Amino acid sequence: MKTLIKHIALFAAILTISSFAAEKVYMAPVGTTNIHSDYGIAAMKLMKTYIEDDGRFILIEGSAQDSVTIEKQETVKNKAVAKGCSKYIIAEFTRLGESVILSFKLYSTSQDAPIWTDRLKAANPDDFDPIIQRVAHNIGTREKATSDQDIYNVTENETKLPKRKKVNSYFGIGIGGMVPLSPVVEMTPGVNLFGMYDTQTLLIGLDANFWGMGTDNRYSYADIGISIHYPFGRKFIAPYIGGGLNLSSVDFNTDVTHPYTSAEWDNSISRSRVTTKDRTDTYTYTSSGVGAYGGAGIMFNRASSIALFFEVKYFVDFYKLEEPKEYVSEDVWNDYTGGYSKKLPDKSSKLFQGFMFDLKFGYGF
Repeated sequence: MKTLIKHIALFAAILTISSFAAEKVYMAPVGTTNIHSDYGIAAMKLMKTYIEDDGRFILIEGSAQDSVTIEKQETVKNKAVAKGCSKYIIAEFTRLGESVILSFKLYSTSQDAPIWTDRLKAANPDDFDPIIQRVAHNIGTREKATSDQDIYNVTENETKLPKRKKVNSYFGIGIGGMVPLSPVVEMTPGVNLFGMYDTQTLLIGLDANFWGMGTDNRYSYADIGISIHYPFGRKFIAPYIGGGLNLSSVDFNTDVTHPYTSAEWDNSISRSRVTTKDRTDTYTYTSSGVGAYGGAGIMFNRASSIALFFEVKYFVDFYKLEEPKEYVSEDVWNDYTGGYSKKLPDKSSKLFQGFMFDLKFGYGF
């Protein structure tokens, strides 16, 4: 029982310390021009909720009984000091035509000039909530609510601007390559086709890779995969991590040198002459199966009509490739290519795996 009481007392002490750690800020009743005063009361309630969720300040709400007017800054300052606040907020909502201008100023009780100001435009009352949320998050910092790049906390007024913030689907093409770690480390370039859907909290991708489709590449690889990524933050530049599953097929080409015996007619002796020479042929092993991959990337210009992605991922396909020797006897070579009874080369000791990297350009809509 004593232990329980001690824990409760400790928890209460922590809460008390946390409350004193946050700075008290007084907010005068919101000034309203050409707009119903109830909007100002509702805005103050929202400001208190969001600003205290952020944890930096404790908001002390002003009321009509405080007898302060925002036109007389000194009365607001004196009331803030009387309520034990070191800072105070003056907010004004002014309707002009169909829009409402929301102005916010943060003052320190030790000076007359504002230490933080911002002004945003609302197309309708529905815009008040995202504006107040952004102001509460940025007030008193070096950032402005107007420059907050939270793409999922925007106003209707902002979505009317040329740079729209509602794009959530992308399709495009990329260039990059694959670097397998087994059986042979070799860079294989290629192209990527992709689609990406942005759910705000997750990025869901569909990719098709085509690496090493030319004749000079040791690997010819194709796959199709689905992936899920978690983006960090909600800015226009968003790093992300994730992974997925794929279905792939690969041709692994190895140049094998072997003796080759042939019979050629020799006119000088009027009969065939048997000769043996070294010859180099390509041995191709094909395999396919499922695999998995994980990695990280960064997305530039998120939620705009043109986006850029850079990704690096590690892949593991759940099959192994054969490893023929570079020089074998003629009998062994014949075993490699001997139809159904052929003797296959040994397989790699590792699953087919390595790295892929892409630079992708997406069109959003």
